[in-house]
Amino acid sequence: MNLQNPEKKYRPIPFWSWNEKLNTEETGRQIALMDEAGIGGYFMHARGGLQTEYMGKEWFENIEKGAACGRERGMRAWAYDENGWPSGFGSGIVNGRGIAFQQKYLRIEEGEKQTEHTIINCGGYHLYYEVNPFYVDTLDKDVIKVFIEEIYQTYYNKMGDGIEGFFTDEPQVSRNGIPWSFCLEGAYREEYGEELLPKLPELFYATGEYQKTRFQFWKLVTNLFAESFCKQIYEWCDAHGMKLTGHMVLEESLRSQLASNGAVMPHYEYFHIPGMDWLGRQIEPKVVPLQVSSVAHQLGKKQILSETFALTGWNTSFEELRWIFEWQMVRGITLLCPHLEGYSLRGIRKRDYPASFFYQQPWWKDYPRFLDAVSRIGMLLSEGKVKFDTLILHPQSSAWLCYDDNRNEGIEELNRSFYDDLDCLEQKHILFHIGDETILERHGHVEGKKLIVGTQEYTRVILPKHLVFFENTEKLLKEFAENGGLITTAQEAEPNPVLDNPFVTYTEREFADYKMYYLVNSTDQPQEVRIKKGTCVLDIATGETCDFTETQVLPPRSSLVVLDGMPPQRIQKLARNQEKAQKLPLDGEWEITKCDQNALTLDYCDYWFDGHLIEEHGHVSSIQTKACNLGREVLIDMKFRVKAESVPEEVYLVCETPEIFEIKVNGREFVKQDCGFYFDSSFRKMNLAGYLMEGENRIDMRCRFKQSEAVYKNIEKAKVFESELNKLTYDMEIESIYLVGDFSVKTEGNFTKLSRGAVRYDGGFVIGTPGKTVELCHLEQQGFPFFAGSITLRKKFRLEKTDYVLSFAERNATVVKASVNGEECGTIVWKPYAVDLSENLKKGENTIEITLTNSLRNLLGPHHLTEGECYKVVPASFFREDSIWGRRAEGTWDDRYCFVELGLEAEEE
Repeated sequence: MNLQNPEKKYRPIPFWSWNEKLNTEETGRQIALMDEAGIGGYFMHARGGLQTEYMGKEWFENIEKGAACGRERGMRAWAYDENGWPSGFGSGIVNGRGIAFQQKYLRIEEGEKQTEHTIINCGGYHLYYEVNPFYVDTLDKDVIKVFIEEIYQTYYNKMGDGIEGFFTDEPQVSRNGIPWSFCLEGAYREEYGEELLPKLPELFYATGEYQKTRFQFWKLVTNLFAESFCKQIYEWCDAHGMKLTGHMVLEESLRSQLASNGAVMPHYEYFHIPGMDWLGRQIEPKVVPLQVSSVAHQLGKKQILSETFALTGWNTSFEELRWIFEWQMVRGITLLCPHLEGYSLRGIRKRDYPASFFYQQPWWKDYPRFLDAVSRIGMLLSEGKVKFDTLILHPQSSAWLCYDDNRNEGIEELNRSFYDDLDCLEQKHILFHIGDETILERHGHVEGKKLIVGTQEYTRVILPKHLVFFENTEKLLKEFAENGGLITTAQEAEPNPVLDNPFVTYTEREFADYKMYYLVNSTDQPQEVRIKKGTCVLDIATGETCDFTETQVLPPRSSLVVLDGMPPQRIQKLARNQEKAQKLPLDGEWEITKCDQNALTLDYCDYWFDGHLIEEHGHVSSIQTKACNLGREVLIDMKFRVKAESVPEEVYLVCETPEIFEIKVNGREFVKQDCGFYFDSSFRKMNLAGYLMEGENRIDMRCRFKQSEAVYKNIEKAKVFESELNKLTYDMEIESIYLVGDFSVKTEGNFTKLSRGAVRYDGGFVIGTPGKTVELCHLEQQGFPFFAGSITLRKKFRLEKTDYVLSFAERNATVVKASVNGEECGTIVWKPYAVDLSENLKKGENTIEITLTNSLRNLLGPHHLTEGECYKVVPASFFREDSIWGRRAEGTWDDRYCFVELGLEAEEE
């Protein structure tokens, strides 16, 4: 293993969102950018906005380009098995074969009826099925066989084994109640020797032998789903020299995984790289990474993937990304799938559960700092031997007894108790796995005082609160206890004394010559911890090592990798005691020495349809929805207003599809002189110099807006089920425009402090002369409210001593870089927020420069949520009114602007 430069097989594999008209030259360019950043591969993922025919000639030309570039660069090129998600419908091909192939839900009503979809009338109830024509019956093996033939086999016919494998995404039995399939009646009879149909009311009501019926039904559903979907695809991949990875849906609770999967853990057996999904800026519940890593460890699967960072929003920092992912890694995840990298940000694409972690971001050149760090940890976790001694049984089968599609009495109590047990074990630093009963049935046996599950040997079994176990589980527990095995509860289990702080999460791995202890502080407070063993500490940012000390203080949202048995490779210079060092004063004016182009987002305008005024000062997000609702061609006129106190020498109009618009500026025809792109290749810059004037300016834009009949039909389908929404593509789109250039954006209104490092602004915006100086704190209020990029600030200091550190309380920028007298001193992307300046300082006059790099958040928003800065950003977050992307609840939109702060906040004296 190379700790300084981990191999590509351990490096992140992002969702590469193919959401635009594909071009092999652009495809190759983007792969080169990924390679330069230290990314290990990519999932070529068809997604909403795709303009190239899915699975057509140009599609496969780009797949072949992706595979060829991957081979040249040693990167892993993967296919994604669907157009959008959830996987299984083959972009409509499979479900298009008719009702037998389509997803069905079991329904019940009082009385007796005979309809086209009647299953049975019994006990005074009418049992029938409801059809979802836009997804497939994943319980039927023959249905999934067609999916394999249409998608997987087509890839193989075109590519052979030239790709690494496939990602399958969120297959499911139901998201809308109890599932039904035409195969269930016969399968139930074959499995249990009983008739299912007369027992169907027991799935809804506590009558008859309902507990037995529910147990048998959901066990059958789980097994049919696993064997029909994951196992069948897994075996196909095996036979064709490829791998399967991906994740199930709604893995986070007993109820959610029951209704959509039966149980999630049995499916992980049938992934070469099992995976999970994690959304937003949160770190609960921990059961999700623990479930998938438990099965992977038990079945000897080294790499465990997480598709993560979706919905985190445009302002997620490296520190937050590290916090979110290390919370998962300490619980077993080893391989990162960042969600996502946008081929384009044009139109709806910029709102696709952001952010896009790709070249569009101002911080892209610093991304390797984060990628290298998580790759090092993932490599160690993958290659080290896992040897845990405790197994806690999963109570999913008990949840089956409680589920009735309505009240579900008892599930929440079971769920809460199970979560409490997991917390208890972690706080005691007990190394444990979760035991799924289907996995136990297939891979478990007892040897003496040990319960063996695959590769793992357990000497202690934890029983959670439960109502029932499999017959096989009861048999194993009885044999284990009779042989002297320890069966106990989480509360009674003896703790592991390796650490002394319950708020620090811990795991370990064994190597031939050393052990790895991995400690993670996911809290927002520093945590002091004593660890009893170790010879060196690994710097996850560099791969270098330094001397081990028994007592460590972990900063908030940080980690520590201790190696026991490995001598330090290089003794790092120990950090000086920063409490004794002097802190460089940050107050006062700083000179702007270098600055990327400033920006002003124009997201409000007056607009007309066919010459009729629709809205004054309307939000741009409403225009396209209203035009599409008409279902016909519409002549759209938009009037944007811009105030200018002075006229910039360098200024550009940025528009995503300038070719569809007639543009006038202050009544003059605007000549569209293309000057390259702004952040994303679809954001075209056009020279606006000479068109603006002091005072109020008007930018008029006109287009004939129309969608094809296919798009109008797809919009209606998208209202019914997510598979259609997730692949929705428009022919034309109406978006905000931007002014970009060398200017200041004056804000003479009022700012109000919000939570989550944000401010609310009530007032207008005026273009002015660029400022020459700023204070380090709140640059968003000093002419840069919409700014996205890097800004370098300089100040001269006359010093009598050189014992100084640059330190601050809050890092309101993604990347902070410091230099002294022209020499770089350090880069800060996470805590501790401090850089030692002493080596480069001299007595007398010194020049300090600080470079701040932020994100696209203040440029792209969402700007108008009542909550302010959102930590679960979805497409609907950007819309003022109801749209295909979601409903706008009353009171959740604010016409005023919300910005995140930019700058450094000094420590209190």
